[in-house]
Amino acid sequence: MTDTPKNQTLITGQLLQIRDKLMAKRHLIPASFQAEWDSLAEKTEMFDPANQGQLSHAGNQMVTKRSAFKGTVNDLLQLVEAMRNLNRQIKITAH
Repeated sequence: MTDTPKNQTLITGQLLQIRDKLMAKRHLIPASFQAEWDSLAEKTEMFDPANQGQLSHAGNQMVTKRSAFKGTVNDLLQLVEAMRNLNRQIKITAH
């Protein structure tokens, strides 16, 4: 996949969807996977709204928000795959 802003945006969206799923069930992550979760959470904390900074608008000018992520599309794809693998390991059982 080419390293374009559009591709980065699409892959970032996938990453955040999986991350949100894991955040919702983070209390179910077994101790054996906790270190992996902590590492992935740290690598993706730059996408948290609190870490995105503020935008200021001047008149009708468009403002482009720069990503805090400094990696490539391949880096994002690796994070997505790591999140997917962890998500597959977390089993939710109904009682």
